[in-house]
Amino acid sequence: MVRSKKWPFRAAVGMILTVALVLVPGCGKDGQETSGTAEGSRKAEGDIVLYLDGSPVSAEEYGMLAQKFSSQITMQYTTDQVNQEDFWETEIDGETPYSRLADLVEEQLRENYVLKDLAVELDLTEDYTYGDLMDSMEQENEERSDLSDDVISYGLSSYDAASYYQYWYSNLETRVTEAVIRQEVQVSEADCREYYEENPQASAYELGVSILYAEIPESDPDAWNTARQLCAALESGASEEEIQEALEVSLKELTLTSYDTQAGMSGVYQNRWEIASGLSAGQVYGPYEDQGAVCVMQCTDRAENGQVAFEEMKSQIERYLQAQKAQEIIKNRTEEMEVESGTVTPKEVIVSLMQG
Repeated sequence: MVRSKKWPFRAAVGMILTVALVLVPGCGKDGQETSGTAEGSRKAEGDIVLYLDGSPVSAEEYGMLAQKFSSQITMQYTTDQVNQEDFWETEIDGETPYSRLADLVEEQLRENYVLKDLAVELDLTEDYTYGDLMDSMEQENEERSDLSDDVISYGLSSYDAASYYQYWYSNLETRVTEAVIRQEVQVSEADCREYYEENPQASAYELGVSILYAEIPESDPDAWNTARQLCAALESGASEEEIQEALEVSLKELTLTSYDTQAGMSGVYQNRWEIASGLSAGQVYGPYEDQGAVCVMQCTDRAENGQVAFEEMKSQIERYLQAQKAQEIIKNRTEEMEVESGTVTPKEVIVSLMQG
């Protein structure tokens, strides 16, 4: 069971990628223990800007996020306003730029620290500090730099603080939501059906095409000749049973819809849909090569403005509902988070960083 401090868990996002996050908290670069207490955190992290549910946010972490989000603030002002010496402290339209930036940074920190707290409660990681993350980043960069030239490395060749921080929390969110689903989440069939019935537009499609489809391995030396005979048999109106008996070819009855393309699920079947959607009822297409097979299809029916059946949509709806509930959980937790002032203010960090 999840050890929740404030509320029971009910849901989280589906469609999870499992990503290993390895980090040893509590150790600095020299191997000395530096975290685990407020005093130790201050010593390891320097000045503290905020405490989020008791966890310290260092000026270093706060400043990194302020730098990252600063362009979102400056783009909302004129060049002349941004270039003035005391821009960040100047009240413009009743608000100072630094206070707007501080709001963005605090919002991101709340979300990240909620994920961190949940990960600890779910036994996904030990507690850690921003300094621990930076130590982990340096170790990751060292390992990547040690790769020989003939080893392919995917992703960045090295991380900076901002990119590693984003990488860490993106993966942490994935693992937290996966664990919550596994341990606590249940979405009933009744919930899914209710959503399906109340949101018909979510499963609607503009065009549906029913086809008879066959594919013969191209490795078969007689594949193209058999496919041409199949085309002729379909055009002559021969039954499926007659065709299968004469040619020993298996015909599949498939229904393809534009919903699959809209939802981005067509994948390797994209070419099949593009062909089928252009056929009229009774029309035969082929033979043609696709994915190492010789293929033939015949359109048997076309329908417009239909709806994907509930059974085909059920798993997608279940994942969607889990994701929606997870977002509600995180939002509620971030809003409930207690924020306390630290030894330096957000204004001091932002103005010092932005105006030198």
